[in-house]
Amino acid sequence: MEIGTAVRKLRKNKGLTQKVLAEKCGISANAMNQIENNTSFPHKNTIDKICEVLGIPVSYLLFFSIGEDDVPEEKKVVFNSLNDAIKSVLLNE
Repeated sequence: MEIGTAVRKLRKNKGLTQKVLAEKCGISANAMNQIENNTSFPHKNTIDKICEVLGIPVSYLLFFSIGEDDVPEEKKVVFNSLNDAIKSVLLNE
């Protein structure tokens, strides 16, 4: 699970800089950088705030952060079809 990678992708999709997202979430730019680089896992309150600022449900962010390696082999087909659909919605692709 790489929540930071998901945050970075969604942030860029919304056209926000890391600094602006950090400010809107009430955390330092350094803390946001650590989250996006997956060196620090955000607190639940921070996840809630990130999702509020990005305009997405927490469940979308958490699902978006799951990688194919996190899914059992027998469920990868279903995961990939859902993952593609959710990414399409979130990234307006």
